[in-house]
Amino acid sequence: MSRRPLRTKAVAVLLAAAYLVSVGRLLLRPGAAVLDPNIEIIRFAHWQIEPGVREAFNAIAADYMALHPNVRVEQLDIPGRAWKQWLRTGLVGDAAPDLIELASYENPDDVLARYFTPITAWLEEPNPYNAGEPDLRHLSWRQSYTSELVPSESVHYFSLNLLEYYGAPSAMVTVRVFYNRRLVREALGADRVPRTFDEFVALCEALARHAQATQTPVAPLAGSWFNLTKLTDELFSAASQRVALTVDISRDLEMTKHEALINYVRGRWALTTPAVRAGLQTVEAFGRYMAPGWLQLNREDAMLQFLQGRAAMLVTGTWDAGGILTQADFPVGAFKMPVFRRDDSKFGRWTLGPVSEAGTFAGVPFGLTRTSRHPEQAIDFLRFLTSRKSNAKFSRISTWLPVIKDVPVPKESEAFRPVEDGYVGGINIRFLGLRAHEVILQNLYLLSGNGASADAFIARTRGIFDRIYPEELARLAHISHETLRQKDSVLAGLYHLERERGLGRAKFDRLAANQLTVEADRLQTLRTLADYPPAK
Repeated sequence: MSRRPLRTKAVAVLLAAAYLVSVGRLLLRPGAAVLDPNIEIIRFAHWQIEPGVREAFNAIAADYMALHPNVRVEQLDIPGRAWKQWLRTGLVGDAAPDLIELASYENPDDVLARYFTPITAWLEEPNPYNAGEPDLRHLSWRQSYTSELVPSESVHYFSLNLLEYYGAPSAMVTVRVFYNRRLVREALGADRVPRTFDEFVALCEALARHAQATQTPVAPLAGSWFNLTKLTDELFSAASQRVALTVDISRDLEMTKHEALINYVRGRWALTTPAVRAGLQTVEAFGRYMAPGWLQLNREDAMLQFLQGRAAMLVTGTWDAGGILTQADFPVGAFKMPVFRRDDSKFGRWTLGPVSEAGTFAGVPFGLTRTSRHPEQAIDFLRFLTSRKSNAKFSRISTWLPVIKDVPVPKESEAFRPVEDGYVGGINIRFLGLRAHEVILQNLYLLSGNGASADAFIARTRGIFDRIYPEELARLAHISHETLRQKDSVLAGLYHLERERGLGRAKFDRLAANQLTVEADRLQTLRTLADYPPAK
């Protein structure tokens, strides 16, 4: 008998066995929650598959189900690489779960308006699961948060265009440098963390020399484009603080995307501006310390390098802390990336000092889908999840930072606590539109390796930014025009239906003020584009 029929039969047997196993698992799966019409099923979905997070959510869900025997809570943890396809398929096909983690880059305003239910009214009511907390029982759900969920263009839980809250956050994260304490001790002779930018560069150099002297393939920094941007974003922002203050049109100490683009088109800053060029040089400074081939790697690859001892340091968000602390077989430390001193000979001229983390916003917000079969029960679970008691449990199990007032930070997470002392950030070209971000990634190779050059990057991309920044500004003006038209009718409705004081009046006042701001920004944009037309 030939080998081909045997292989064919073997494949057929394996497929049949896999099918039978799948059928068996479905038949043996507990079916009470599905078959019993008295049991309500609440499903919530997220992409946070880092160690500790799912365990924390499961523990809180178990607590909730113990209080509500007629409710079953199911967690859907979807890998990040499949999230976008899974999300859009579920929303369009009316098969989405009750609660979904929100991110502004995955859920733009049109998606929020079409597929999600605003939760503003619920947030202004007290959270019943804080009734046992004397200092919280009389506050609204929103006010129970440390930040009280202040609206901003950088947050994921509030839409500035729609003027509605769409998500209730459950955690907070910061960016830190995780390091192999054993390797640092071997390179420096002591377990000592850098306190200035120069000391950090010196540490990278010492680690590189140590690896060369011991002939071990250990890079100073675990590498991927994702981790490099986490390293340089704050440095880039610090390098241009003084420039940002000079072009702050509103004089509110906050450089918005609108203001940055307006001033770029007007020629008040450019890639050749010394402070911005210095920001690019920070990327150039660290590209040579990254593991070889870092431009082609993802954050998972960088994590693996660090955990295997092939890199001494890893710059990442504290969302990876649980995985690092539980999987590393060496002692791990963490510190905040130090920025430049004012007397720094190369970068100090344009800096004010460390960038404050006081504005770190609450993350991992869950939004209520319009197709939820049990919206009130889903909101009830979301309130339980974000109560003080549950938030403390979530923080303790996941090692992520809490978001509710006076929840203690776990001892192992103390290094992740936001450092509030400092100054406002400056200009960061990566945050001025999706196309700008893509241009930077496509040309990041010019800031990597021994031939890294900020001037080469500027020469290659300056003309591209001269074209896409005005286009991004025009796009924002078009969106503002559509938003103004849509909100005028809402404004009229609120005026006639909600004349008395209360949530309706508060929404009217906020919407009216926002309409004026949007109109002023749009007129300023149109005038700028007319007075400073882009070069052909």
